[in-house]
Amino acid sequence: MPQGIEAPASMTAEGQTSHTQNQDQPSIYQLMALVMNDVRDVGKNGFNDHQKYKFRGVDDFIGALAQPLRKHGVFMMTEILDFQTSVRGKMNATHMRVAFHFYGPAGDCVTATTLGEASDTADKASNKAMSAALKYALMQTFMIPVDAGSLDDGDRDHPVGQSSPADSYMQRLRKPAVWNNVTALQAMHSEAKADGLLQETVYAPGGEEMPLGELIVARGRTLKAEAAERAERQAAEAPAVAAQVAAEAGTAPAAEDEPTPPSSTQEGPREAFTRLTEQYRNCWGNELALLQIRVEGKQLGLSEERVQGPPPESAWTTFDALLEARIAELNAEKSRAA
Repeated sequence: MPQGIEAPASMTAEGQTSHTQNQDQPSIYQLMALVMNDVRDVGKNGFNDHQKYKFRGVDDFIGALAQPLRKHGVFMMTEILDFQTSVRGKMNATHMRVAFHFYGPAGDCVTATTLGEASDTADKASNKAMSAALKYALMQTFMIPVDAGSLDDGDRDHPVGQSSPADSYMQRLRKPAVWNNVTALQAMHSEAKADGLLQETVYAPGGEEMPLGELIVARGRTLKAEAAERAERQAAEAPAVAAQVAAEAGTAPAAEDEPTPPSSTQEGPREAFTRLTEQYRNCWGNELALLQIRVEGKQLGLSEERVQGPPPESAWTTFDALLEARIAELNAEKSRAA
């Protein structure tokens, strides 16, 4: 029988090793050359619907190599050399160095070492990093042909460093002038709808993953609920505040600034609505009076009655929305004056 001879030494994670080659079999170097000769091209067959880019996935490279590797008797073993984890906002990130050992029937081995990096909101960061390391180990070790554009565009179309179409909306949404403004949120919702981005996935300030449109609507509802609660609280406190102001000034509140009480306990809905709208016009500049009118309108079930807003738009709206908008204007005027 022929005597075995030592194949060239290789470096693995455990240090320098040597393998006794079976001379009846071709070396791993010969087989890898044959695999390279048989491997087919890999194009950008994948498409990310969320961020709108084409990519070559690790499955494409495995699919291109699976048959040539089996045909020539080459198999691969994976070894994690080292890894690090970190947190990027709400994302878990993993960096790792991975060794891929390719063995042939002669018993010798060739090792390829690559880096993998990935992020995920849950527990898939390490899985993704290993897939990235494998993808580039296979592509570079076997020099797998790619489609027009060559290797240097492999990452140019990747979303790392790029932003999704909804990111610009999120940047604007985080600004206090938008985040705390119902009107601005409504305008943004209409704009995102026109752009077809309401279903784009974004991360809310609390880290929840949700559609952009759902986030905008939820924030608007929160602001309206807070405003209604604040209005009711202020309306309940209004008589005491007015009395205190009058006492400090030594005068009673001006008659035109006070809502007129109902003239009859038998007042019907139409009469009540007429009275409240008249009070609204008379108390245009009195926030406390407007708050009282708004609360009484809710109690009488008149909040959804349709009214025509002030000029120049004079658009039709609900009575409650009209009062809410005017109270917000008065609050904004006080803020600017302060």
